[in-house]
Amino acid sequence: MSKKSEYRVLYSVSCILCFLLALGIGNPPQADCAERIGLRETVQRALENNLELQAFRKRLEEAKGDITKASLLLPSNPTVGTRMGERHNTRTDSRNTDYTITLSQEFRIAGQRGKGISVAEKNLEKVTAEVETLEWDITARVKKNFYEVLALKRVLEARQTIQELYERLREAMQLKFKEGAATILELNTANIQYNRARREYQVTSGGYASSLLGLKLLLALPEDYPLEPAGELQYAAMRPDLPGLIKGALQTRPDLKAVEREVERAELEIGLLKSQRVPNAQVDGFFGREEGSQRLLGGGITIPLPLIDRKQGELQKASASKAAARLNLENKHLQIRKEVQSAYEVFLASQKGLEAYEGIVTEMAESLKLNELTYTEGKVGFVEFVLLQNNLIEAKISYLEALLGYYRAIVDLEKAAIRKLIE
Repeated sequence: MSKKSEYRVLYSVSCILCFLLALGIGNPPQADCAERIGLRETVQRALENNLELQAFRKRLEEAKGDITKASLLLPSNPTVGTRMGERHNTRTDSRNTDYTITLSQEFRIAGQRGKGISVAEKNLEKVTAEVETLEWDITARVKKNFYEVLALKRVLEARQTIQELYERLREAMQLKFKEGAATILELNTANIQYNRARREYQVTSGGYASSLLGLKLLLALPEDYPLEPAGELQYAAMRPDLPGLIKGALQTRPDLKAVEREVERAELEIGLLKSQRVPNAQVDGFFGREEGSQRLLGGGITIPLPLIDRKQGELQKASASKAAARLNLENKHLQIRKEVQSAYEVFLASQKGLEAYEGIVTEMAESLKLNELTYTEGKVGFVEFVLLQNNLIEAKISYLEALLGYYRAIVDLEKAAIRKLIE
């Protein structure tokens, strides 16, 4: 192969690479029947179909069941009893059948019903806040997974382009080596670069498949469901106000609300237990017949004497739970401040790191063309040309990874502050 033909081959390959990079580094093959889905719809479907969330929402029904039970007018079912027996009348030397029918009903006293309802309602508020916490956590996980799929898709496209480039360069170098126009060092360099590019493509392909599978799991979709997240990751500079984020988090975090409701529930439970130290009264009524014709009708009230069991153990346990809940509340305030500040610092660092790539990305296509021109003019050797091409494309991949890190930091900050920063 002549020197002129060699330059023509390399020039064609490099032009193809520049064109693909200018377009966003190509498009990998996708199934025609794959469902394209945006971020908003993905989050909505996850909140509707996620199995973990569906199972957790059943706790709402459990809490509502506690309210239903506490709202019953009577604490227990009425009790009906009967006794029968024969009696021998010595005066008349006859036998008569005596019987008695009793009816008993327990009644709450000391406002126990209303206090029980208050405890159950507060528990429902707590569980509702816990469900909201999980919903926000699922939303954050879905967003992270969605952004990861988008980023890895573009990285995979870049890896595929690199692999195709080095495959063509290797073939060209093999032909040159047979003609005696290339050294064994140049041939080995081409083989090494191709094998490395192929390996990195395979690793990225596995990561993309794993990330896509994780997204399907969050959506409760089967593994073989054809799904293609649609969207683009673009850098948008922002500078949220840290004090405002912390203040908003302390006002709206559902996990904080859940701890607050637990403190209130524990206080109400203590009040309920104190009222239960006075046992419930039992009202009895009876009707019977004796001596064949004598009928009896009466009633009574039974009240257990609270001499031994005065709910000492239950009150001790409830007081400990209340103290623990107050400590958890204090700790949650500190934890939220730390989480928001930490997420904010990571966000600023990722934003600063991403800004360093902005100039490189805009100049990449021009640098690729310039590198090709210097090689065709003989100003650099083949090895230098390959290394520079590789560095330019790796810079693009590094930018995509930094962009993914930026979006992950945004999601973490949104989760910590309970505020949407991007749509």
